[in-house]
Amino acid sequence: VFSLPEGKMMSYFGIVPEGHALDVPNGVLGMLFYTYSYIRYFNKKRSPTAIAVLFTPSINAIICTLAIASSVFLARKLFILRELCVVCVSTHIINTTLMIRAILELSSTGKTTKTR
Repeated sequence: VFSLPEGKMMSYFGIVPEGHALDVPNGVLGMLFYTYSYIRYFNKKRSPTAIAVLFTPSINAIICTLAIASSVFLARKLFILRELCVVCVSTHIINTTLMIRAILELSSTGKTTKTR
């Protein structure tokens, strides 16, 4: 699974050229996403800073949408290959959970601003 061309989605989709410094494996992209989610969770409890704009519900929804889109794309590829990857399935479940939470947070944020 990791040796497939889809294993480096940045170059697979033509975002960066193959061999570029940003042409990293999907695992690295996943680690960045989960690090973002982890920092975001603990950053909500602190006072707002200039970097806090990266952690707003709308930005989080966009980032989670990209993560779930990559999960769907890769899950489809695994289905076509008839491969079962336990780590991949776990990742898809986590991404789905984070996406649901992002949608719920975004919708609850919209409700609180409309009632004011």
